[in-house]
Amino acid sequence: MPSLLDLRRRISSVKNTQKITKAMQLVAASKMKKAQDAALAGRPYAEELTKLIQSLMLHAGTSLQHPLAEARPVKKICYILFTADRGLCGGFNGNLIRHVAKKELIAGQAKCVIAVGRKGLAFFKNISDCPVEAEFDGLGDKPTFMQTVGIARVAVDGFLAGDWDEVKIVYGHFINTMLQEVTELPLLPFSAPESAEAPAAASADYLFEPSPEAVLDRLIPRYLETQVWQALLESNASEQSARMIAMKSATDNAKDLQDDLTLVMNKARQAQITKEISEIVGGAAALED
Repeated sequence: MPSLLDLRRRISSVKNTQKITKAMQLVAASKMKKAQDAALAGRPYAEELTKLIQSLMLHAGTSLQHPLAEARPVKKICYILFTADRGLCGGFNGNLIRHVAKKELIAGQAKCVIAVGRKGLAFFKNISDCPVEAEFDGLGDKPTFMQTVGIARVAVDGFLAGDWDEVKIVYGHFINTMLQEVTELPLLPFSAPESAEAPAAASADYLFEPSPEAVLDRLIPRYLETQVWQALLESNASEQSARMIAMKSATDNAKDLQDDLTLVMNKARQAQITKEISEIVGGAAALED
């Protein structure tokens, strides 16, 4: 059994760890609220832009002819992978990395990664069969839209140059504080956003200047940038939620460990006291004899 001094040192160490995890939990909770508000606030814009794209394509009435909508045989797939810059957020980073790393491809296909976040970059920079084509990190807890324009531009330029034939976004979709879901979203080639029903605006009689096709030509790049932007917001909210839950769990575990060690220390101290009393009684009996 460890000595009382060792047990006291371990209890003190666990207490210090508990203070750190508690502080990190509170910081993550504060950032989580702001990140959740940003993610939820961005959803209506993305949804309305999707409806506008659907309406324009219905009014155009012809198949879309656009370089970003060109479907071709898939020889290489590029994944825009959103991970965190830091750890201590449970299985958030690991789940996203495994989703891409273990992705099965059809024979003759290859894959590459645009790494957004240091954790994904650190993993894939040493993976030869899934090279990192571009890296973006240090976006911070309050990312801006302009930071995502560069991510979208790399994906678009590579697609137009024929470096890859498909682009997909992999990120943590924020559902609620307790649940974040690994989501894979196709980005390129561009296709009409799916909807359960046609938007109501599509039935109205609109005049587009110069034409629906020209408006679509300007909106498609903005739509792609918005998809990347919303994925970044969702990923940020998911990261902060996962970190808060992980730190809360660590704090609770530290408290349980502290209680267990205190119980062991009390038992050891009681055993030592009992031993000392026995020695005193034994000595007194020896003197009487």
